[in-house]
Amino acid sequence: MPRGFTWVELLVTLAILGILTALGAPGLRALLDQRTVATQASALADALRLARAEAVKRHQRVTICNTPAPDALTPACASASTNWSTGWLIFADTNGNKVKDAHETLLHLQQALPPTVGLMLAHSKPAITFGGQGLAVANNASFLVQSLASSPPPSPPSQRCVRLAVSGRVRVLHGVC
Repeated sequence: MPRGFTWVELLVTLAILGILTALGAPGLRALLDQRTVATQASALADALRLARAEAVKRHQRVTICNTPAPDALTPACASASTNWSTGWLIFADTNGNKVKDAHETLLHLQQALPPTVGLMLAHSKPAITFGGQGLAVANNASFLVQSLASSPPPSPPSQRCVRLAVSGRVRVLHGVC
């Protein structure tokens, strides 16, 4: 009595496995895109909360701004870019000019996001500042975090909206802003 599998049985099993993998791969790609977008939206929301908490703790202005070169020796704020995918920095803004000066303390530096994720600010603001009471200084802001990976046609790209109210409240919502 022979033991084991024949070549035909092995090839049929591999063919079935290949078909099932081909059917499940697009769903897995969409799931990975959704998780990546959700993770990056949470990272931005956490950074906004950190900036607010540091402003309250220090009783002074704390600013968060996007930076085009987070790997630079002295990272600086971008002038008025709406693309925050390049990274951001949080600093104690002692003079309130929304620009990281040499004497100001760097509190957090976020590296660039993965190339499959886009992060755009709805309005062109150079930075967001929180006052010593935790209020956003004259700023409401909405950030759109979305997948840039090409999804299969039936599924729309994964998107999250990170909203900041003047009160300092940060919310992460599903969909566009």
